[in-house]
Amino acid sequence: MLLVAGCRLELGPPGASTSSDRPTVWVYTSIYQEQLDQFAALAATELPGVDVRWYQGGSEKIAQRWEAEHSAGASPACVVATSDPSWFVELARRGLLHAYVSPRALLLPRAWVTPWFAPHRIDLMVIGAPKDGEAPARFTDLAEDRWRGTFSSGDPFSSGTVFTTVSAWDQLHGQPFLERLDANGWVMAGGNSAVLGRIESGEKPIGVVLLNNLLTERSKPGEDSTRIVYPEDGAVPIPGPLAIPTDCREKEAAEDVVDWFMGESAQALVVKGRMHSPFPGAAAPDGAPPLDQIVLAPLPDDFMEATAKRAPDLRARLEALQR
Repeated sequence: MLLVAGCRLELGPPGASTSSDRPTVWVYTSIYQEQLDQFAALAATELPGVDVRWYQGGSEKIAQRWEAEHSAGASPACVVATSDPSWFVELARRGLLHAYVSPRALLLPRAWVTPWFAPHRIDLMVIGAPKDGEAPARFTDLAEDRWRGTFSSGDPFSSGTVFTTVSAWDQLHGQPFLERLDANGWVMAGGNSAVLGRIESGEKPIGVVLLNNLLTERSKPGEDSTRIVYPEDGAVPIPGPLAIPTDCREKEAAEDVVDWFMGESAQALVVKGRMHSPFPGAAAPDGAPPLDQIVLAPLPDDFMEATAKRAPDLRARLEALQR
């Protein structure tokens, strides 16, 4: 188609002055805090010429913050790395992204790369279910009567990964499929962690949830009660774009940070953080198959652009379903 001066590391508001002579690059990212601490430590070692600072939040929260800062004059964010590719498409359309991608992005699938951004990670939306008992084999199975009232997802209005997933369903199966899900008791609430909680409590034992969350939970001692189902109709791949906004005053240093994110050591942290690297042949996260061994949803090459274009209409239709 494809922060906090430590982590939540925010020393003063973004844009605060620093006594260092090094250029300051603020990174706004939705990477979970546990993993972000490791990225921050590695960047401090491997980018000694750049004062990298971090702001962490959900994809939608970051988009709202950046838009507010930009409207007020300029955002201090020099690198944005979240999981809502349609927002990046919209920023590029508005002329608000610096034209730069790392040279390593040439190794990625062409559909994931644009002149303004390329993914540094791939999240996968899959199905979580109790370890024992039956589970739907496909996302489309959730519209069947046998799964009525048993499943949930995160809130597509607050989660970029959930909205991207629902957009994939909409483009692949159309509005009638969304209506069948709604009629079958689809609950859209909270984030991926909330979905996992509902699976574990039995409130909604079937969940549309990120593979990252499931792998993280299963890695905890004694926590192996949730099964991972890779849907036969395709896990939804969600690129995590990396971009430099035109507001950035330190574009050269920001390009260095982008190159670092795409480099081997940072990509190893992506995998260690239980996400898939977008690079062909990269190692898989512990407990997961390599990306090229997972059936992926057959998304069109223009999926990101179509998601951005159709976003207002899709949000309106989802609001109507919730009423």
